[in-house]
Amino acid sequence: MEISQIQLNYIDIEDRMVLRINMGVEQHLTLVLTRRIVRFMLDSLSVLLQRISPAAASAPHPEVVANEPPAALGQIGQDTTPFEERAPEGNLLNVGHAAILVNNAACQQTDTGLTFTFLIEPLQPVNLNLSAHLGLGVSQLLTELSRRAQWFDVTAIGQRETSEQALRDLMPNQGSVTYH
Repeated sequence: MEISQIQLNYIDIEDRMVLRINMGVEQHLTLVLTRRIVRFMLDSLSVLLQRISPAAASAPHPEVVANEPPAALGQIGQDTTPFEERAPEGNLLNVGHAAILVNNAACQQTDTGLTFTFLIEPLQPVNLNLSAHLGLGVSQLLTELSRRAQWFDVTAIGQRETSEQALRDLMPNQGSVTYH
């Protein structure tokens, strides 16, 4: 099934992103993404971008004003084509218009792009196949909205250190922490 539209929204009340995908004429899918899932997706997309175009992946990102508020709802980009609403019966997960929280995700790099597998409890996993071109577009959407939401430093995504020293720098105190 071919993707006809993708929309990414930031919901500030929940501090989550909502990924809406229209496929074909009648079908759609709406997923709720947490920071952890978005970070994983950006890291995976960064690997894809480096593989297909090392120069483009390392290009500097434009600066964003720190006090710029995130876009609560709406599309990022210059296209003014409205997102086409779909009937509840067209939801691939048979849950009407409801957005489903993604609990975990996996990614497999392919010769032509990548495949994300979104794990959704108690439903079956959902696979999202992205060509390199579509992966670039999704990466740009996620990067821009992450910047606006001020979730994390998106310029360092895909370039995180995994050494022992970097982990010690992040967690110098080995004591316990309790969250209330």
